[in-house]
Amino acid sequence: MTIQLFLMMFTVGAALSMALTQALKKAVSQKFSSNLLNLLVSLAVGAGGSSIYYYMTDISFTEKNVVWILLLVVALWGGSMNGYDKVKQLIEQIRSWMGKNNGTSI
Repeated sequence: MTIQLFLMMFTVGAALSMALTQALKKAVSQKFSSNLLNLLVSLAVGAGGSSIYYYMTDISFTEKNVVWILLLVVALWGGSMNGYDKVKQLIEQIRSWMGKNNGTSI
């Protein structure tokens, strides 16, 4: 995968991921974490979309290309969580989860 292909897939995937996340947030109850929902949507769009593109263009699934797919998923997750408030919310959720599981606070 080239950088140009990665950026093209990121641009299209980020727009699709943001739109799907917003639509699903309205459809799902507020008890569901929006960051987790965003991760699941980014996983489906990034890994699913990349895999379909690879299959349709006869790009082989080498170890290097699988790493690119995983990097795209992470980039989509971060890119879809646009805005400081979402990143801040993610950090607070990790802190509260770590505090509950370890009995210590970060």
